[in-house]
Amino acid sequence: MSLNPIQIENLIQLYLNENYSTHKLAELYKVGHKKISQILKDNNVELKKRGGQIKNGDSLQIEKSKVKKFVSEEKEYVAQCKKTGMRLNDVNNLSGNLTRHIIELYGDVNIPSNTYQRKKYEKENGKKWYEEYFDIIEIEKIPTRKCSLCEWETSDIDNKTGCFVNHINNVHKISLDDYLSCFPNEIKFHNSFVKKTNRENELLVKENYVICELCGEKMKSISSTHLTNKHNISVENYKLKFPNSRIVSESISIQLSDKIKEININYQPTWTSKGENEIKEFIESLGLEVFKGKNRTLLDGKEIDLIIPELKIGIEYNGLYYHTEDMGKNSNYHINKTLSCNQLGYKLIHIFEDEWMVNKELVKVKLKHILGKSDGKKIGARKTKITKIDKENKSHFLNEFHIQGNDKSDIFYGAYYGDILVGVMTFNSKRNMTKSDDGEYELSRYSTRKDYIISGLASKIMRQFINDYNPKDIISFADRRWTLDGDKNLYTELGFRLVKVLKPTYYYYNSKVSKYKRYHKFSFGKNNLKNKYPDIDLTKTESEITKELGFSKIWDCGLFKYHYRQ
Repeated sequence: MSLNPIQIENLIQLYLNENYSTHKLAELYKVGHKKISQILKDNNVELKKRGGQIKNGDSLQIEKSKVKKFVSEEKEYVAQCKKTGMRLNDVNNLSGNLTRHIIELYGDVNIPSNTYQRKKYEKENGKKWYEEYFDIIEIEKIPTRKCSLCEWETSDIDNKTGCFVNHINNVHKISLDDYLSCFPNEIKFHNSFVKKTNRENELLVKENYVICELCGEKMKSISSTHLTNKHNISVENYKLKFPNSRIVSESISIQLSDKIKEININYQPTWTSKGENEIKEFIESLGLEVFKGKNRTLLDGKEIDLIIPELKIGIEYNGLYYHTEDMGKNSNYHINKTLSCNQLGYKLIHIFEDEWMVNKELVKVKLKHILGKSDGKKIGARKTKITKIDKENKSHFLNEFHIQGNDKSDIFYGAYYGDILVGVMTFNSKRNMTKSDDGEYELSRYSTRKDYIISGLASKIMRQFINDYNPKDIISFADRRWTLDGDKNLYTELGFRLVKVLKPTYYYYNSKVSKYKRYHKFSFGKNNLKNKYPDIDLTKTESEITKELGFSKIWDCGLFKYHYRQ
């Protein structure tokens, strides 16, 4: 391409007066830079050395000026794109990231091609050329930490991500303990190391640790996580196996005790438990009036927790810890309250703390039934189908819907309403509580699904059992705490006769083993105790042994025994 005289005159002026280079002119006029050089020579223009254009005073000043840099010891700068808001850390564009971003976003733009042009832009505009596209923002400088063995640096000063330990392990092949022994001034950056060291030092003092009886490990307290994951045993079973072993160190125990004292300094006792309040609120939700507050008017000074005057029914909420023999509640304490209420025309329900805390919904169902407030779906027994069921279905149903849970019976009947199992009755042909004659069976459990009311179902299942087994005798037992009238109840409706009133029996309780559990006395016979605690002295009585193991008796109200004979 040839240039006309006007173009040639213009390019000479640009070369001489505007400091355009031959390359810049070649780009402008779309010809090769050698062609430009030849045109200049042909017009007697002295060529400048590469990069050495003739400089006037202003040009010399520009060339001698320093490039502006964003540097601060206290602050840090980032370049934020005006169009996208994206932030880039290379605020001085040393890597060219800002240039690349601008080209990708805006395409072909006028970018200063050399240091001189960039300095010139800064002098004329008072800012860097790329500040047309980026805002330079000052932010708080992020502190960093440098490895004392090399120049590696990280902003994770306290090793929260573990990157510092990974670095010294992988790069320098050294452990954290060895590194900190060489550079102890850096221990402050490793809180876990400090805790570990302090813990090891604390565990040198006897008052600060307990020893796991299963593995011998020292620790401040034996946690459920340790016992479950390492030994596959629950805290409760560990306490049962090692009743005289501490699970919390003496120092922690003192701390907890002091904390409780501090909390209780301004505590004003209300003399009403949370469970008692919940039961009161539940009964009131059924539309019944409840008197509360340790009513002493009925029994000449003895307390009754809740009174329902309309039904002449009282309710005792028996906290396990305060209703043991150790707290003065002997074998006749609960039954005497029941009998005293009965003499005044009142019936008394006893609810133990574990029943309410563990089986709250089932207790509510029983209360609704006793108080005449059942609200389940009503169906007739004639709409159900009675059949024998397997052990798995029986066990699952009783655990879900009977307050005593599963039993050890060997005959199980289920009632189905369509495909739904709505009732279960179980019988035992191998009684272990009394000597039995051939043909004697025990009715062990009867339960219905909590959201159903099925009139006549117990009688229908009983008839099916009698037809199948032709029993000579059937016996059964009812808990006096829940069976308020021994002569008028489900058993008597089925044709049973009350034959005996059994004295109260006891369970065992140890708040240090389980707060909400009573243990059946059968588990604490001498043979069972010997299996669990081989070192016990069998010359002592069961009561002496259990007391040494930390267990106290808690008494119920006894049982009604019923008999059915064809």
